[in-house]
Amino acid sequence: MWFEDRTRQSIWNMQRSFQVSLNRQVFELDERARDKGVEERSVLPRHAALGSPLATTIEPSLRLGPVPIPMLVSDVSYAILQGPLGPHGLNTPYGTEDPDLVGLAAAAFLETWEAAIPWQEAGLRPPLEARRFRIAVMLMDGHTDRGIAAELGTSLRTVSSEVRAIVDWLGARNRGHAVAMLVGAA
Repeated sequence: MWFEDRTRQSIWNMQRSFQVSLNRQVFELDERARDKGVEERSVLPRHAALGSPLATTIEPSLRLGPVPIPMLVSDVSYAILQGPLGPHGLNTPYGTEDPDLVGLAAAAFLETWEAAIPWQEAGLRPPLEARRFRIAVMLMDGHTDRGIAAELGTSLRTVSSEVRAIVDWLGARNRGHAVAMLVGAA
């Protein structure tokens, strides 16, 4: 992936919404970036983070605050900014290496970052450890405990215990309510 290859030092991200389905697709990319020592910073509006209990697991550096314009800034040398509405009524992304535009984007991000508060101060749930996160994702995909146990190569009893811990972590009434919370429907 060209964007991953070009990012060596930092990736700054601010978005107005948080879609678990999209963000979990890039979770492995984020893990590889962390393994390379890439500094990650993410800003979301409070309402977007509150709607996704997995936000702190997917974005551990998360801060909360108003987002004036969605963007990604890579190594303060490349920016992906919100472009005009496309033919389907959705904003198009605009990538640039123009140093003036990237400089303005980086300055806007840093100002937003400084004004935002860390997720811990906002009272969000702490990140799940890796295995529980994986189980939570499988719950979202509709896997049974038996299916999760087979996928992870562990016992059904262990998976049931982990699912119960996830339900408790969420403060959910039951498994179905937990899944609804994980997908942002509750």
